[in-house]
Amino acid sequence: MLRKGTIAALLALVGGCATLGGAPPPKDEGPRLEDLARSQARLEMRVDEVTRNLLALRERLEAQDAALRALRETAREPREEGAEESTMPALPVIKVEPLPPPAQPSAESPAPASPTTGLPAPRPATDPKGASDLYRRAFSGFREARYGQAILDFEEFLRRYPGHEYADNAQYWLGECYYSQNEYEEAIVEFGRVLDRYPRESKVPDALLKLGLSYYKLRDSQKARVFWKRLVNEYPDSEAAVQARTLLGG
Repeated sequence: MLRKGTIAALLALVGGCATLGGAPPPKDEGPRLEDLARSQARLEMRVDEVTRNLLALRERLEAQDAALRALRETAREPREEGAEESTMPALPVIKVEPLPPPAQPSAESPAPASPTTGLPAPRPATDPKGASDLYRRAFSGFREARYGQAILDFEEFLRRYPGHEYADNAQYWLGECYYSQNEYEEAIVEFGRVLDRYPRESKVPDALLKLGLSYYKLRDSQKARVFWKRLVNEYPDSEAAVQARTLLGG
């Protein structure tokens, strides 16, 4: 049998180990954990920024592809009776550059109002929780030709986040959803809202181009040319203007 002194020593050793196991971390561990948390937060912000830029670039490529498809369809269609006969020139190949990171919001100055509607023009803002996920879901629906669901998602996005930095994009892609289904009257309404509600945003040139194409599909070449000429005059250096010049024959 073990002596009482030996048993007491073993119990004391076990108790000491338990005390060490439950002891709080050293005081210098607190700042280190805070630094790790801050580093993780910065990394998550960077990942989100890269994701935004990739989504924007994918949008630009999709928009260019949609516009080129529409131009090729237009080139294959017979002209209206009485229209000038001309040969449609070859379509230009347009290089798409990645978009820069979104600008930081300014808390001092309010967003300018649209001169046509009085609605506030959107500006870059802190992304509300769920806004990016909803926008990506809507855009994925468009790319996968699930236009009905994409329309519902884009409309929900605009209803919930009317001042979001992607609001003009969502409005434009609403028009594309209708255009892709040959619903040109509805497409004209949605593309027109890009001009009315977001007159200073980047989707205006693309909306002018597709307004012209929508009217052309409805056999109204005169109105189509009005929008293409406006595009060339107001946004001469835009990629959409290159395509408008092709459609105008110049």
